[in-house]
Amino acid sequence: MRILYILTAAALLLASCKPSATALDEEVQTTAADFAQAYFNYDYERALKLATPESEKWLRYAASNVTQAVVDLYNAQQEGAVIVVDDFYWTNDTTASVSVSVSHFVVDDSIHSAPRIADEGLFRLTLVRRDGKLAVRMAGPLRNETQSRD
Repeated sequence: MRILYILTAAALLLASCKPSATALDEEVQTTAADFAQAYFNYDYERALKLATPESEKWLRYAASNVTQAVVDLYNAQQEGAVIVVDDFYWTNDTTASVSVSVSHFVVDDSIHSAPRIADEGLFRLTLVRRDGKLAVRMAGPLRNETQSRD
């Protein structure tokens, strides 16, 4: 009887140490929103803290492509980019795919044209859990999924 009590107590203790599904879902949404807020408002230092180590090269790439025209347009805005986490799903135990809507963000997608403010864009982020922490994993520059195919 005593062994059964100890095993039950150990199982309850282990179960209480694991985050609940709701807490994990909230962590996914918070991490994705915080990363997107930093990324689309040119706070790459903060974005790096929310990203995997292998994502650093893509954040450095994004930072290296910021021109004075982009900085001027961004600084002229009344407010920065607005982020909304639309949807997400877990692809496995440690990876989530997150759809993020971004509005009022600076787009500088062509060498031959000036940067502009986009009304809205849709971006997909991949979050991975490593060492108990969620982080955004970038496999390349973020791409707007709503861009026209002209």
